[in-house]
Parts: sequence; structure tokens; C-alpha cells
Amino acid sequence: MEAKIINDPIWGPIELHPLCIRIIDTPQFQRLRYIKQLGGISLVYPGACHCRFEHSIGTSYLARSLGLELQKNLAMLDEPNKPDITDKEILCLEVAGLCHDLGHGPFSHLFDQLFIPKFKKPGDQKAWEHEDATLNMLNSIFKNITWNDYLEDEDIEFIKNLIKKPDEKEQKNPSLNENPDEKEQKKPSLNEKTDEKEQKKHFLYEIIANGLNKIDVDKWDYFSRDCHMLGLHHNFQCKRSIKLARVVKHGKEWHISYPKSEYYNLFDMFYTRYTLYRQAYHHPVAKAVEMMITDAFVKANKCLLFPPNKQRYQTCYLKHLSKNTYDFFGRKLEVEICWDCIKNLARVF
Repeated sequence: MEAKIINDPIWGPIELHPLCIRIIDTPQFQRLRYIKQLGGISLVYPGACHCRFEHSIGTSYLARSLGLELQKNLAMLDEPNKPDITDKEILCLEVAGLCHDLGHGPFSHLFDQLFIPKFKKPGDQKAWEHEDATLNMLNSIFKNITWNDYLEDEDIEFIKNLIKKPDEKEQKNPSLNENPDEKEQKKPSLNEKTDEKEQKKHFLYEIIANGLNKIDVDKWDYFSRDCHMLGLHHNFQCKRSIKLARVVKHGKEWHISYPKSEYYNLFDMFYTRYTLYRQAYHHPVAKAVEMMITDAFVKANKCLLFPPNKQRYQTCYLKHLSKNTYDFFGRKLEVEICWDCIKNLARVF
């Protein structure tokens, strides 16, 4: 399979790696075509009808662009013990950027911020996040496509950690059942290899989801894309930031940094974020619409079911089908009926 070029309204022609094309062709990724980027905001701003599909492709493009720029600058850096960026790591960045939003539910953040909390049990310590579903879908994708001609097992773990880092407790506390005598004889696990990479190349984890200062390619794409579709003006130029980005040593760690001349451009980035929240994301009418959509989801929850709730689903919808017919058509009908319900709810509001 060869690379393909698509034309993006924000970034122009984008060349997609053959592995990215395989991922895009999966049902898990294609479902992003039906998930609106801005939830119910399109009912206030009619132009805001873009979806997670194009945002994911744009994030992948920016992740690759920033990775290549940092790779070039590190090669010219005259400093001992400097890190490097391999071509395989750039491919991992590209795949992670492409897949980082796979787990979003209907109407994007409405699903995990408004709908899911209404069904949170008192004993639940950890709230459900769309990144959790993303990792599950990513596992499903790699089980059904050929990827070992480009990546290895440890690269898959690296991609997952780029999307969402494992909890510190899970990293620090080994299994209680582990025999300390066998620990010395064990080969390094995939998690240990990725932990070692994180220590040496911490800056790679700042490209897609930057928990340090919130400057990352995910925000760069949706700031630019949302402003374009909403009809809002912005001055921030992320391509300038990519050209001026450098990997700099701070203490014992290497981080992505920017020169002082980039101060005002980055200020414009955060001001763009403020503008989007003030005029669109927190628009009172849009929030009211999203609350109504959430109420509709809550009332439809008993019948609007997804696998693995097959028994309850069969009771609600498939009483007229025999067991053999259900086994044959059930999975297809589940997906079709659920998506029909979601689309109908969207039309109502």
C-alpha cells in the first residue's frame, strides 16, 4: 500500500503514511465521521458541523511536522549526550495523533462530561474518560490490521503512552504476586522499555498531550479548525511555533521550548482559547441545548444500548426474532439501530 495525499481545508495537502491509511479504513476510525467535534454548538453556529474525523487527521499531520522539525534541530545540536528522534518514533507520533480521539462518544465531550457522570456509582473512584475507550479501540484495531511491517510491540505501547500515560501508582507499585527472586531473571517488559524512553525522551510526550504547559498539536489543530468553522478570527500561527520549537535541557530532563520572540504568538494561542470558550464552547444557548440532549440520552438509556448489553438489548428490540436470527443479525442490528437513535436525537434538537 502506498502513501496517499488528501486535501485538508486548514493545512492543505496532507500525505498519509500507509499504516495510517490502514487505521483510517477500520470501522473504529470511520465512526469518527458521525461524531461532531463541537457537540451541540452546531445548533448555534451552523458552520460548526465538522467532526472528529478531520480533526484526527489534522492532529496527525501536525504531530509529524513537529517531530520532523525537532529531529532536524537535534541533529544539528552540538551537545554531548543529546537525545535523538528516530524515524520510527515519528511514525508513532503520527499514529498517536491520528488515534488520540478514537474513544469519543456521541456529541464528543457532552457524552463524557454531562451524560456519563449521571450514571456514576457512589463507589466509583475514577471517572470514565474517553482516553480509556481510545486505548480499548486501539487494541481492537491492531488486532485486525497488519502493522508489524512498520512497528514492533514496544512501539504499540509507546503509542498508547503518548495518548495517555499510565497512572503513577501502576508504574510504582509492582504486582504483589511477583516473586522477588524471579525479578532479576526477568527480561525488561514492554512497560519498562517505554518507561526508560520516557525518562530519556520526555519531550516526545509533550507533542500530542502536553500536561506541562498545555502547548501541543491537539490544541493547535482544534483551535485553528474550530475558528475556521465558527467564523472567528485568530492571530495564532502554529506553523511558526513548529519552526521555532527546540528541545532544550532543563535540569536533568529535555523539554520542548520556544525562544523569547515566540512569546506573543503563544500569547495569541491562549487568547484564542479564551475567545473560543467565551464565544462558543460556553455559549449559554449551546449549553442549554447540550443539557436537553443529555436529558434525552438519560431517558433513552434503557433502550439505547450498546454491546455487551445483549440480554437487555434483546428484550427491548429483538423479541420478534428467533435466537438463530439474532445471532446472525444481532451485531449488525445493534450498531445500526443505536446509530439511528443517536441521529434521530440529533435531528430532534
